Order: sequence, then C-alpha cells, then structure tokens
Amino acid sequence: MLSFFIVFTVLFCLMQLSLVYGQEGMSSITGTVSDEGVDTDDDGYFDYLNLEIEVNITRAAEYKLDAGGLYDISSSDFVSILNEKTMYLDVGIHVIDIPLNGTEIYASEVNPTNVAGIYLYNETGDTIDSLVDYGLSSAYSFSEFQRPTPIMEFTTIERGIILDQAGSIKVINTYFLTNLGFEASEINVGFPEGASNFEVRDEMGTLETSTENSVMTVTFREKVPTNETETLYIIYRMPWEELVSQQNGVDYTFQFTLFEEFDTQIGELSVSITLPQGADFQSANPESDSTTKSDMRETLNYVFSDLTPSQDLSFSINYRYFVFWASFYPTMWIGIVAIVAFVVLFFMGSPETITAPTIQVQPKALKRFVDTYEEKATIRSELEALEERLRKGKIPRRRYKIRKKMLDGRLSTVSRNLSSISETIRSAGSNYANMMRQIEVAETKLEGAERDKQRIKTRYRRGEVSKGAYGKLLEDYQNRIDDAEATIDGVLLRLRD
Repeated sequence: MLSFFIVFTVLFCLMQLSLVYGQEGMSSITGTVSDEGVDTDDDGYFDYLNLEIEVNITRAAEYKLDAGGLYDISSSDFVSILNEKTMYLDVGIHVIDIPLNGTEIYASEVNPTNVAGIYLYNETGDTIDSLVDYGLSSAYSFSEFQRPTPIMEFTTIERGIILDQAGSIKVINTYFLTNLGFEASEINVGFPEGASNFEVRDEMGTLETSTENSVMTVTFREKVPTNETETLYIIYRMPWEELVSQQNGVDYTFQFTLFEEFDTQIGELSVSITLPQGADFQSANPESDSTTKSDMRETLNYVFSDLTPSQDLSFSINYRYFVFWASFYPTMWIGIVAIVAFVVLFFMGSPETITAPTIQVQPKALKRFVDTYEEKATIRSELEALEERLRKGKIPRRRYKIRKKMLDGRLSTVSRNLSSISETIRSAGSNYANMMRQIEVAETKLEGAERDKQRIKTRYRRGEVSKGAYGKLLEDYQNRIDDAEATIDGVLLRLRD
C-alpha cells in the first residue's frame, strides 16, 4: 500500500506539472500586429516605427517580447534594428508596444516593408512563440523618419576679423570639422545678429544654406561619413556702428563677443583682429597672445584651447586712428597719376587726335586661345572624373583633396591666361568681340546648369525629389549643358579656321 501511495502521488504531481507547462505553451502571439510611424515632436519626421503586437497569455508570469530586423522585400536591403520589453503579464489578451528607432531607419537608407522576426519568451528565456516575415501595413520610405542628430566636433576654428578704412568689418571663418556620429548631410552654425553678405563654401565651391533665428543650416556637398573631416568657409560683413565707438574724434573702441553657437567643446579657436591701415593700437582686454605688423596694419592674435559653451568670450580693443589715413592712398594715387600726366604733356606737347587702328589678330593668338580653352575643358573633365571616383569610394578623401587642389591650381592659371588672350582678341573688332561674348554667355549657362544638376542629385539622394521628377530635371539640365557646349565648340571651330 505504501508503494502504491508513493507511485500515485508522483504520478499526480507529474500530471499537474504537465498541465501547467501545457497551459504555458498556449501563451502565444495571436498574429494580430499593427504598425504606424510616430512623430513625437511634430517636426514632420517619424521618431520611431511603433509595432502593436497582440499576445494571448494563459499563465500569469514574467515574459519578454522583442521585434526587429527590418528589410525591403524588393531589394533584400536590411536594417539591423531590435527592441524588446520585459514585463509581468496576467492571464488574458494584451497589446504590447515595441518602438523601433527612426534615426536608425533613416541612417540605413532602407525603405522597410517587413519585420524579420517577433519573438515571445518565458521567464527562463525560452522561446514559446514567434512570428516571422511580418509584412508592414503600408510602404514606408526611410526619408519619412527622423534625421540622426549629427555630432560634428569643431576640431579647429580660425577666425579673421578685418577692420578697414571705409568703416566696414569683414569676418572670415574657417571651420575644421570631424563627424563623430551618423553620416551628416548638414550642420547648424551660429552667427551674430546684423551679419550680412554671406559667402559659404567648401573646397569645391559654394554650398546651399538656409537661415533662421541667427542660425545657418549648411548643406554639405556630400554626406560626411563617421570619423571623416570636412572644411567649411563662412565669410560675412558686420555693421561698423554696432561694434565700434568713437571718442575725441581719434580714439576708437572695438567691442565684440566671439559669438560661437556651439554645444560641444571646441578643440582650438584662433582669432586674428586686423586694425585699419595706419591705426595705432593702444590696449586690449584680454591681452593678445601676440601682435604682427604688415603694410602699416597691426594684427592682434589670440589662441584658445578646449573651449566650452560656458566661457566668456567678450573682447575690447582700443586704438587711435586719424581720419586722413582713409584718404591717404586715394590721394597718393591721384597725385602720382597727375604727375605722370604732367610729365607726358611737358615732353610731348598737346596730343593730336589719334584714330585707333584696326588691330589684326595674329593666328598664333587665336590658336593659343583655342588650345588653352581645350586645356580648360580637359581639366574640368578630370575634376568631374575625380568627383565620381570619390563618390564611388575608389579614391581616399585625402588623396582626392590633394589631387583636386592641384587641378584647381591648374584651372585657375588657365582661366587667367584665357582672360588675357580673350582681351587681345576682343580688341581686334566687333566680330571677334561678339565671339568672345558668345563664349562668356555659354560659360555662364554651362556653370549654372552644372550647379543645378549637382543640386538636384543631392536633393534626390536626400529623398526630397521623386524618381520621375529627378529624371526629368536631370535630362533638362543635361540638355542645357549640351547646348552650351555646342555653342562653345562652334565658336572655337570658327576661331580655329
């Protein structure tokens, strides 16, 4: 009897355990899942893709639910993204929210159509149910999601402030940036109130900008990858009357703040303040690290390291300046011209009326112009090819910059030579002047179309333009480029003949 009782008790316990685990096995994902993009700050971009997953719990306990692995079913492009929740759930139907980070979706540039897997785990970490390859309810574009906040470090900033005799202040900024976050397509840079006449460019030319509340958003020519560096140039003018005060007619005070809008540490900030020509420096607070003098102009130099947003960057510079310096150089040049004219008249007498002869253009000059222009076209082609190689990752950025700098130097020299030769040809008569004018107009159209073409490519990569509109605009810009090049080729052919 004792043995029978023991066996019966063991069998009863096993049956109860089996019932419990059987009930747990019934806890499951019901298959009802919904999804939506959620914009938490009303800026027009989804901060996350929210999955609402329905589960049926048959035994109250602690459970974990995770979901992730978005992909585009048409291209198999994949976003490595995952989120999970661990919670105590009572018996019954529950809807669990699993948000997937929107910035990771945007950074991947993948248009998600499916979720690779949704898994339910018990308190011991065992998988008790799953749902794979769930199709999202609508087609999402990566461009709908929140842009990642770029973490751009100002490794070095060089600022030149130039006060000139005419009463204007020119500010020249060079920013050396390092991207410590996601790929960055733009950066916000602060500037002082009253700044005007902006020029914003990189090493390749002018950049697109937009301005709001004394903050300028600069769009990079191409996305800056993580740990890559970029150089940015921003030049503008400041109102004299707001920064410079005058006492006793000759004493001036220049007061300013190094108006940097930044929320991270700046590695090094160097500032140079150049006083007007002929000004006599008196004092500065704080004192400059060094001063230099060139062409009768004094420059104060400052260097700061590891700047933080809390530091006081206010400056005051006192100098003495006599008004006659403002007219010194114009008066001097007028005097020189007057003296030269007097000497010519004295030795040569009254000039006779001279009829300008028609200048015959030497064939060598025409050939030199054509050859030089063809060299310019070749350099342009090399620059375009270099840009394409960089875009496809076939050349390191450092080598690209060295090669581009060399080509830009050659292009600058060739352009100067062309300008000189074209003036000679232009003076030979209206026919030649008209041909030079045709080339100049075509050049302007060509450069404008190339800028527009580059701009639309950038906007298309950012998802701001549809594929159909992009193709139509690209074709239109290319037609404008072809027309301009045909005009230039026609003029060159006439000159060659």
